[in-house]
Amino acid sequence: MLPPPGTAQVFMAHPDRLLAAAPGSEAWLSPEEHARAARYRRPADRRGYLATRALVRGILARALAQPPDALRFQESAHGRPSLEPEAPAGLSFNASRTPAWVALVVTRGMACGIDVEHVQRRADVGRIARAFAPAERALLDRTPAPERRRSFFRLWTLKEAFLKARGTGLAGGLDACSFSLPAGAAPRAAFARSLEDDPRAWSFHLLEPDPDHQLAVAFASASPPRLDVSDEEATCRAVSEAAGNA
Repeated sequence: MLPPPGTAQVFMAHPDRLLAAAPGSEAWLSPEEHARAARYRRPADRRGYLATRALVRGILARALAQPPDALRFQESAHGRPSLEPEAPAGLSFNASRTPAWVALVVTRGMACGIDVEHVQRRADVGRIARAFAPAERALLDRTPAPERRRSFFRLWTLKEAFLKARGTGLAGGLDACSFSLPAGAAPRAAFARSLEDDPRAWSFHLLEPDPDHQLAVAFASASPPRLDVSDEEATCRAVSEAAGNA
């Protein structure tokens, strides 16, 4: 079922559990996807990739009432995937993964982006934040040390989700989009002139899949869409249903 207009669907699951829910999902992949999977040397990385492809193909196949292996994808110059031929009814999607989670957002009539990150992973957040906008660096400087890493990843995932929704990836520049995190309210954005975009035309949302992970979604919509978040059980069930129709 396609998401209703004005609704954004978010799906999340642990890679191993998702693959267990759809044991034949590797057969859905195209030759190019099989080749990409084979290039991952670490088994955990390969499982994460396979789980992401199972999630994308399973959810989109269910939405479009097609077999998962019938879907064809193309990539933009910056690597953003889309359906080939053009998706019906303005369907848009984006996926992200960490070793612990795979996540997908699906919308109709608006571009979307998603990013999920492990907040405890090895990363010199102070050094990376030097590439942020001045207002964001100031926000992090005044954030108490125990909360600073979480705030950093809130900003980072918002940037990733936004730049993925625009189709530019990080090539868009970490300091070109700046976010504030008002307590009890949705994140707010400000854009550099170089983006030639209006922050009032965008909506953002933050989620925490668990205490160690941060997730952000971005939507090219002035009105925040209604968020329909499927938990792991519902996500696995949806992909399993697609497996039954393969």
